[in-house]
Amino acid sequence: MTFRRAFDISVGTVAGNLHILLLLAFLVLAIFFVGQRFRLFGHDITLASTSLANLEDGVPRDVSIYTLLPKDGIRSIDNPEFVSSAGAIDDMSDFEFVIGVEIDGDTRAYPINVLSRHEIVNDVVGGTPIAVTYCPLCFTGIVYDRRVDGELLEFGVSGKLIMNDLVMYDRQSDSLWQQILGEGITGRYKGTRLTPVAATQTTWAQWLEAHPDSLVLDKKGSYGGDSYSGYYSSGSSGVLGGFVSNDLLPAKAFVLGLILDDEPKAYPFQELALVPVVHDTIGGSDIIIVYDERSGTAVAFDAELNGDSVQFDFERFDEGDLILRDKSTGSLWSGLSGEAIEGPLAGAQLRQLPAFYSFWFAWSDFYVNTEVYEADNA
Repeated sequence: MTFRRAFDISVGTVAGNLHILLLLAFLVLAIFFVGQRFRLFGHDITLASTSLANLEDGVPRDVSIYTLLPKDGIRSIDNPEFVSSAGAIDDMSDFEFVIGVEIDGDTRAYPINVLSRHEIVNDVVGGTPIAVTYCPLCFTGIVYDRRVDGELLEFGVSGKLIMNDLVMYDRQSDSLWQQILGEGITGRYKGTRLTPVAATQTTWAQWLEAHPDSLVLDKKGSYGGDSYSGYYSSGSSGVLGGFVSNDLLPAKAFVLGLILDDEPKAYPFQELALVPVVHDTIGGSDIIIVYDERSGTAVAFDAELNGDSVQFDFERFDEGDLILRDKSTGSLWSGLSGEAIEGPLAGAQLRQLPAFYSFWFAWSDFYVNTEVYEADNA
């Protein structure tokens, strides 16, 4: 039998049984996703005794890890290209979210609708090698320093999930890393923590107002809206179901998560909407949370300035910013940048703290002993 004849017979057989093949393919996919949903295909790993996700201090927690895609099935961006803010005018809409990073005058924006497709961007900003990471299932955009114990790491997407959150790997040691925790969970770096870098998740319009000379990750004209927009507004929470029962807030309520001195605390947006400026203490440190409900922007700052703790009163809204007045000198401050813009302290700058947005179900699954801010108890 010739190859051509065999090929024709094979094609005819496939065509005649196409409905059976489609049914079998559907069944395979259904079994796969049901198995993932009900945790049939995962295996357990044990976190380090120092992990912030442990249920009890010093007692390692067992968690299940699931493989949904092959390694690099979602490809990280390792050689990012940027355009000027003016050059991005046709590609960026005012209300799309970006993760903004500013280090030593180098200012860059990473659109969420690009990050949702690649999940990791390995970059160097202001001389600092960083990984901009994003898990669309958990709505967690977190930036980390890529230097660990004197070694420069490059991160990729492992194709695995733990409690619905992105599991990364580094291409130098093949260790696995949990995104929300910033912790190595297997391999050479198990128990090692990455250093978080302060970043701002906000709308493009708000970021551009504050940083008109910002560079923007080039979309190359191939990205439309965020492919997860339907999921964000749906009632589903991840693809693996819930793990820790904590119904203090709706599963997909937005929170700003902050960890200081190993003490995690969540600031629900619904509470921040009641109080645009929050003074609080975490791990013995005085902090300030500023929230602009119009753009959905929440930023955390260290309240200490020149050895004193600054206290603010809300003054007014001013286009894309909140204007604050400090109680000690009466100076006016840009709330979202943390810079004094008028008065005796003009030019002073508060230190922005690393904090990130998250759906409540994801934050509470990992940080089971978290504190939660309530405006009425402030």
